[in-house]
Amino acid sequence: MKSLKMSLKFFFEGVEIGSAIYLIILMIGLQASSPTPLNIASIMLMGGLVGLCSWLFTFENIRFLTAFAIHFVFTFILVMIMMAVNGWLIWHSPTFWLEIIIFYLVVYAIAWALVRIGSYTKLKRINDALKKRNQ
Repeated sequence: MKSLKMSLKFFFEGVEIGSAIYLIILMIGLQASSPTPLNIASIMLMGGLVGLCSWLFTFENIRFLTAFAIHFVFTFILVMIMMAVNGWLIWHSPTFWLEIIIFYLVVYAIAWALVRIGSYTKLKRINDALKKRNQ
């Protein structure tokens, strides 16, 4: 039961971050077409699966850099699958692949920053509550 609860926690945190990033992409006009139900569902599913991949960071027997490398590669694969499902890949264009790799690196860094900010905020709330309780 605990594993199911943890899986759902990681999955929905991934959906949350993936959805927020997709909304930012829509807001700044990077997606030329209107979002479709398939776009939204595929991004939510991809975000959830990326969230599940984030579970790697909780294992004590996996070094951080190893977990980071695995997460980075799996996330890239999931993004490529999602883009293929939505018909957003241009397979034969080297320029497209250069742009997508740069875009992926930027979005991955933004997602990482969102996770770190969320973790910092949560930790600060916990510490403040402990300080208040101990006074």
